[in-house]
Amino acid sequence: TKPIQFYDLRLPALGEKAWSPNTYKARYALNIKGLPYETKWVTFQEVHTIIPEITKTGEAPTVPIIVDVEKDKVIQDSFKIAKYLEATYPQTPSLFHGNEQLHTSMQEKFVTRLARPLFCLVVFKVIKATGDEDVQSWFQKTREAKYGMPIEQFAGNPEDRIKEIHEGLKDTRKTLTETPYLTGSKVGWADVVLFSQLKMIDSIDKALLESRILDGTNGEKSLREWYERMSQYE
Repeated sequence: TKPIQFYDLRLPALGEKAWSPNTYKARYALNIKGLPYETKWVTFQEVHTIIPEITKTGEAPTVPIIVDVEKDKVIQDSFKIAKYLEATYPQTPSLFHGNEQLHTSMQEKFVTRLARPLFCLVVFKVIKATGDEDVQSWFQKTREAKYGMPIEQFAGNPEDRIKEIHEGLKDTRKTLTETPYLTGSKVGWADVVLFSQLKMIDSIDKALLESRILDGTNGEKSLREWYERMSQYE
């Protein structure tokens, strides 16, 4: 069987190293299911030239995409990829455990509460890593247009962002004192979503994750222990 082709986003300054929470989600879904794949790396510019040639849908080009060569299928978007893998490879470990709704509601919560403050913490480092000055300036301008404000305002005060993150993780820490994974005894999509968001910080600024985010404000360790459990899926 031919391996699935998995398109991941690379930052020139980091080399061939994953960092994007969106592509991480698809990567960990493939890893949990134990499906063979090969990574094809694309830069931000290549997303606009290479991806439309593969998807041929006319939709805005984004990563991740997978090409399931054996089945002649191209799937774009990490959640669609997860649902496709779940439906197509039922003999592999499940991501939803028969309760997709539970996982999607947790995904919503993490996206709403955590995605932005986490990205704010590393946005300047991400900009620097995107390439030469022209690329950096293009990336910054597109993000400012997306957020409707200068990047400095978007990033805000790191201490405020860290507070927001701890606030957003309160229920999660409590859950993880009771169960090894977010929805029970087995790893699932909700774990993948949160792990991917935290892995972005790990990839860009490991010391920040270690010193300021993994432990609770009272030194509580349940999130850190879960994070270490999740690292087997890397």
